[in-house]
Amino acid sequence: MSQKIKLALLTGVVVLLTGLLLFSQQYWQLDLADLNLTKHVTTEYKQLALFKGVTLLGKTLFLVVLGFLLGNESKLRYAKAVKLWGLTIITSAVLQVVALYLNNDFSISELYNSLLPLLRNTYPLASGVVVGLCCLKKVDEYLLKLSWRQLIIVLIVATGLPSIFGQDPFAMNDGNGLTFGLVMFLFGAIVARKKVWLQTKRCLILATIMGASYLLINYWMPYISYDVHGNYSTAGRFLNSGALPAVLFAVFMGMGILPFLGSLARTWKLRLADFAYLGLICATNSSSLLPILKRHFEKNSTAPQVMLLIIAELGGLALGTLMLAVLARTAVNKRLEEQWLGYDLIDVLDSLKSKVLENKRYLLGILGAVVLSYSSFFFVTPNLELTIGKTTHDIGEYILFARPMMIWLNVLIIIALWGIIFGLTNRYWVSTLGVAISMLVLFVTENIKVGIRNEPILPSEIVMLKAINELLHMATTPVLVGGAVGLGLGISLIVYMERKYPQPIIKWMTRLILVAVSCLFFSSSLFLNHSKGKMHIVSLALGNDPTFYNQLLGAQQNGPLLQFLDNVDTQVMEKPADYSQAKMAELANKYNALAQKLNQTRTNNWQDQSIIFSLSESFADPNRVPGVSLAHNPIKQIQGIMAKNTSGLMLSSGYGGGTANIEYMSLTGLTVANFSATLPTPYTQLVPFQKQAWSFNQLFAKSAAIHPYEGVFYSRPTTYKKFGFERFYHLGSKYKITDQETIDRSPYLDDKTAFANTLRVLKERGNGQFINLVSMQNHFPYDKGYYDGTKKYRATGSAVTDETTADMIADFATGLSYTDKAVANFIKQIDKLNRPVTIVFYGDHLPGIYSGNNMKKDGVVLHETDYFIYSNKYARKQGAKTKLVKATGLVAPNDFPAMVAEQTNSKVNGYLALLTKVKDELPAMSTNPKMNATNNYNTMVSFVTKQGKILKPEQLTKQQQELYHDYQLVQYDMTAGKQYLLKNKDFSK
Repeated sequence: MSQKIKLALLTGVVVLLTGLLLFSQQYWQLDLADLNLTKHVTTEYKQLALFKGVTLLGKTLFLVVLGFLLGNESKLRYAKAVKLWGLTIITSAVLQVVALYLNNDFSISELYNSLLPLLRNTYPLASGVVVGLCCLKKVDEYLLKLSWRQLIIVLIVATGLPSIFGQDPFAMNDGNGLTFGLVMFLFGAIVARKKVWLQTKRCLILATIMGASYLLINYWMPYISYDVHGNYSTAGRFLNSGALPAVLFAVFMGMGILPFLGSLARTWKLRLADFAYLGLICATNSSSLLPILKRHFEKNSTAPQVMLLIIAELGGLALGTLMLAVLARTAVNKRLEEQWLGYDLIDVLDSLKSKVLENKRYLLGILGAVVLSYSSFFFVTPNLELTIGKTTHDIGEYILFARPMMIWLNVLIIIALWGIIFGLTNRYWVSTLGVAISMLVLFVTENIKVGIRNEPILPSEIVMLKAINELLHMATTPVLVGGAVGLGLGISLIVYMERKYPQPIIKWMTRLILVAVSCLFFSSSLFLNHSKGKMHIVSLALGNDPTFYNQLLGAQQNGPLLQFLDNVDTQVMEKPADYSQAKMAELANKYNALAQKLNQTRTNNWQDQSIIFSLSESFADPNRVPGVSLAHNPIKQIQGIMAKNTSGLMLSSGYGGGTANIEYMSLTGLTVANFSATLPTPYTQLVPFQKQAWSFNQLFAKSAAIHPYEGVFYSRPTTYKKFGFERFYHLGSKYKITDQETIDRSPYLDDKTAFANTLRVLKERGNGQFINLVSMQNHFPYDKGYYDGTKKYRATGSAVTDETTADMIADFATGLSYTDKAVANFIKQIDKLNRPVTIVFYGDHLPGIYSGNNMKKDGVVLHETDYFIYSNKYARKQGAKTKLVKATGLVAPNDFPAMVAEQTNSKVNGYLALLTKVKDELPAMSTNPKMNATNNYNTMVSFVTKQGKILKPEQLTKQQQELYHDYQLVQYDMTAGKQYLLKNKDFSK
């Protein structure tokens, strides 16, 4: 037989077996064919069982052939094993990228599986092949000395016990275990190396008998199972590639056909081995490929459709093999083979040791990066304790054991920075010590800022470097002297090390690649917050939690470096197509004219009255929640106020959280639903970066914010300052929270305290002021038993699924009863004042305790809170209304500025005129109320009618769509655009 024919035969066998392997590993895991018997054996089952048996026979023979292809590589066994191990990692990583691209699927577990395929036994059969390569020398020492009969007996003992006794002492795992892969691979290697072979005809006859026996056993097993057990529990006992007849079929078939092909060129056999090994990895990578396959095939899909995909995969494997063939000719490959030729394990370890010593400067640099990364968490945690919710953790222990991946992500950031500097300078000590010193300076600065502001360094603060002289003037003399001395010592150390211990330089191409890869790594931060982007999916899977509502907590959980990058990707909102200076001038004229029209009937000015926006934490009537009923009404007095005054329901964009977003909307008149998906929290991601940020309080001569809690959350100090608030009263501020009281065992200052401080500021600062009050009394958790007397508000109903839920609702409702009393008392107090005062009281969101409700079904109701607008007696005497009647049943928080203007009969500017029109003519705007995401990535804006119907923008009338577009243009201009409107006094002042 000619060499060409042998070559064609071997190639055909390898391709056929690889295709069968791909099919058997993928098709039968897709549940496209039902092989579960319940009542009786059907013709379809028998056909499918035979079909599956044939494909599994190919899988067993595949391993023997792969062993035959690599069986003569004993001199290069370690080099080849290392190559296949590296190929496994690379291929697995590529498959994970494919899964990410096609299926938007990524997990940290799969990442570990890709990087540690042997340790995590990700690919048992492939691992058996790699281990088998390392054992080839032992084949010569022990196995080749045995006769064929002895070898087959050993094989029967090793693989036959599970078939005979139903036990698996050698972990063959029905032909899927590492041991099975090792045994079958080694037998194929023996076929390649043994000098004497059995007769071909005899082997093929035995193979035919074993194959037929295997198929017949599986054909009759359902009947045997039923006769013995009375059911079909063991019908598929032998329907696997590890069954003894299947193993013997592969053995005899391999012995019958492979010896004739042994004279083929080594190079071609190696290429075929690469092809087959790639196929083995793809076939057994079910975690990445199966989701992709299931996306393309439904239950009624047929085998031919899967075969088309298998053919496409074989083409990809052929291309991958071609690339490996090219790489095999490189100097790296030849050097590896030369160095490891005939090495024993000790030699390999010695070689690895020399490689480590040769590159120890880089390994020490990585170790230094790990130390810097781990230490960074301590610098942003001054008391070395991390508090999440009500649980406190030791920062070092928590990061090391609960979030180790964050250490490595920060290590990558440090290494990438080093890569850029080293690539540009080609100086090891300049880059290494320069990065280390810079990191220490940065971490100390982080520690100082955290101590002063309880907030890490954010990208927005980089612009402060433009005012470096002013910053230096703000620093104390010891700090300046210490910094100068430290800088001098650092530079001296770098110069000393460069002169005393110069390190080898690297080639310009390597430097270029190093800089390019490092820059590519940093550029990924530009896509971290794209909610549907691949980088975002990977980032979440790795455990990155930006926690935008609490930047300090984010830095403590993620590390200051990663938290900094998390804040880089902030796209405010998509630019409307017709946005221009001329268009904004047109809108300014349009709504300034509307303001003039509205002001013809309005008599009051903002400077003559006081307005309070009172955000009540989690305030929402539990009795409105479907399936929930309270024994008593906890907010009876507030409902009485609502009945006589402007009131209704407010559509919240949060559930269980999102306070600052609701607060932002009420103060600015802008909806978060219009913002980009990368802007979940305007308080921390937008306002600090704006040149100007319009807020309702700017219409008043005096304004103050009151929050009877820690002020750090949501960057409120920075945000309020940008908004123009003169004072911020919070715990620890220079503007003190007085009259501090709590209720029973609650750790939060109560609403009585909140209103007492509001009344005090109201009296102290006189008329013409705005107060933004944000309470804390009813904040979670609700399972700590904070209040006495909760039995009075016991919850029942279909949505109260367990005692824990009932207790939490009762605890929450008890807190509402105290709010009810505090609000009623505050209303009495402001009625005594002889100046106009109006309060907008509203709940920000429902508490996240209604686990018995379905968000898709009850989402709108679970996003509706209670609100009212009350003007005191003096305000009503001055022309304020008692009860608005137009568009008040269901409103959004961005409607409040316009509503309070209408209620107090106050004159408006062009912007408030626009908001008035939006309030009157558009349904309430929100993010998707069918979702419970809080401080998460925004969805497309939803419009909700008074009847609770959700509309998309295209479902609005033509006039409503035009109005909404005007509103979008204005919001873009004020937040992401050129802010033309903020320069127009008639529109914004």
